[in-house]
Order: sequence, then structure tokens, then C-alpha cells
Amino acid sequence: MSFLYLIFRLFARFISWLPFWMLALFSGFMSFLLCHVIKYRKKVIVSNLQNSFPDKHAGEIKKLTNDFYSNLADLVFEIMKLESIHKKELLRRVTIEGQDVLDRLIVNKQGVVVVMSHSGNWEWISQRVCFSGVGFDNVGVVAMEMSNPYFERYFTQIRLRLQKGIAEIIPFTQTAKHLASIRHKASMIIAIADQSPHKDQIKYRTTFLNQNTPVFLGPERIARSLNYAVVFCHVQHTMYGYYKAVFELITDAPKDMPAYFITEKHVKMLENDIITEPAPWLWSHRRWKY
Repeated sequence: MSFLYLIFRLFARFISWLPFWMLALFSGFMSFLLCHVIKYRKKVIVSNLQNSFPDKHAGEIKKLTNDFYSNLADLVFEIMKLESIHKKELLRRVTIEGQDVLDRLIVNKQGVVVVMSHSGNWEWISQRVCFSGVGFDNVGVVAMEMSNPYFERYFTQIRLRLQKGIAEIIPFTQTAKHLASIRHKASMIIAIADQSPHKDQIKYRTTFLNQNTPVFLGPERIARSLNYAVVFCHVQHTMYGYYKAVFELITDAPKDMPAYFITEKHVKMLENDIITEPAPWLWSHRRWKY
């Protein structure tokens, strides 16, 4: 095991046991460092914001940039908190609206694809969504594999700590194999769909935040192949350390929808959420590199 990774794990474990009011202090300091000292991906962040909001003046872009760094710092420490947070605390800090949308699908024995994004604390929210899906035959979260094997192990461990017997991690490269195994089940599949496809994987483009944008077709293809409903998960950052996830049904008859309807719908839903509350989205991601 890498010595630096061991140091990180010890630090992360220590951080995870601190109370939230203390984490807020650490977060404020880290936000200052990221924004004004390290200037982490600042050119990418500012460029993304300027291109997405061409009508905003320089002062507004600066404020959004500062707000993003604040959210990013919160996210770092909140993820570390997953090492020790209790299920009851997680359920209290991430509330759900629209549970009846999932409950109807459970009663009808129809599987569902829950489309998420890199908004707010997606690590907390995806785990909270897993608990909302306990009535399905099984629950799986599609996750991109990390290039660093140590951090791949770390994230797998914290993602599964509260999910034993409830949910499983589906490596992105094994999605097809997993889909074949659940073909005759009413399952929940959670997919974060706002990443940028690799250049040779681009099959569809749309307009998103005023820019020509390649998008993954995964949620739509899964829904059509398994006849699963599609539900979008809106995310609201209500206050420090608290979030609300809101389920909205896109369709429960995916095969009846026109081609790309599902994709366009969840992209537009995310766009509207970002316009309403820009700062919690992952602006440091090189979303428009292709």
C-alpha cells in the first residue's frame, strides 16, 4: 500500500469523526486555498461559467466561482464523513420528495433507471436513493472506475459501508453483463449521466447550457432494452450539510417514446436545475472538451 495513501486514509478517518461545525471551519479554509492560492482548475471553471451564462457580467461570474469553490470544499469533507456517518444521520441530512413515484413502480413490479448528476453531494444522495429503492428486486449504482487503484478501493469501501445487503456497485465496463443478469427482474439502476463521453464513444449531441454538448445515451438505452421506467433525481442544496432529492417521472413506457426523447428530457431537467442553482454543479469538470 502506498505510504501517501496510508497517510490519506488516516487523515480521512480522523476527519470523519469530527462534528459538522468543525468540518465547516476546515471547509472554509480549504475553499480559500482552492480559489485564491492553488487556483484549482480556475481557468476551466471560469470558462465553463462564462460560456454557460453569457449574459452574466464579470462580478456575477466571480461570485459563482467563489460559491462553487465553497461547495467543492464542503463536498470533500462530506465525502470523508461517509467513513463514520450513521445511516440515521444520512437519512436526516438527505431528505426525499416524490417517494410515491418509486413506490408505484415497486407495486407494479417495474424496474427503474434513476438519472442523477454531479450536483450537490452526489455521493450522499446516491446512497440515500439506494435506501429509497429497497422494495425493488435489487439496487445497483453504475460507477466509472478510477485510474488510481487505491482511490478506487477507498471509494468502493465508503460507498458500500452503509449499503451491505441493499445495493451494489456496478463498474461502468461491466454494465452490459449486469443488465443481462437482471433482465427478468424489477430492479433499480442509478446512473450519473452528465459526464462527458470519450471522443470515440460520442453517439449523440444536444444543446446544453448554450453549448453543443455530447451526452451519454446509457439511461435511455437501458430503459428501452429492459422496459424500465426513467426517473430524474433533482437535487437541492438546502443549507450547509443538508440536501433534498426530488424524484420526477420522465416515463414509465420508454418503448413508446420517440428516439432521444428520454435523453433530451433529463438533459433539460438538469439544465433547468443548474440555471436555478448554479453553484452546486461540478464546474471543474471538462464537460466540453470534445
